Amino acid sequence: MTGSVEDIVCKIEIDASRKRVWDVLTGKETIPIWLGCLEYTGKAGSRFYMQPDEAKREAGDLEGATWCEIETLNPPRTFVFSWFFPDTPKTYVRIDLESLSETRTLVQLKHFGWDQFPVDIIRHIRDGLAGGWESAVLPNLKKTAESDV
Repeated sequence: MTGSVEDIVCKIEIDASRKRVWDVLTGKETIPIWLGCLEYTGKAGSRFYMQPDEAKREAGDLEGATWCEIETLNPPRTFVFSWFFPDTPKTYVRIDLESLSETRTLVQLKHFGWDQFPVDIIRHIRDGLAGGWESAVLPNLKKTAESDV
């Protein structure tokens, strides 16, 4: 198979101020709710783990978890983290916040770095992740930011 694998790009509008969305996006208490992660400290350079299995997450079990490292925290605009498994190249997730009004924020997510993998191997993984970001993760962020959490 030839060609390239496109970046994952998705957007969602949230009925909350950019500050509120930023606080939920990067907060130690809220990021486990919408992203399902473990050991998140909110400090640039630190590692955390995305554990999709709820039972493993509740037990603190990292088996099968994706490893992530915080690359950039630029409040209240940009959050960038790497996304990888041990002994594999890193891909990156960039989340940008744009204030549409005092009470509405546009969230734009870009997951990139796929060009370092063979297309025939990574396309299926990339496509599955695209569905997860768009149908689960960003809606979870929206739900959390629009709630009283």
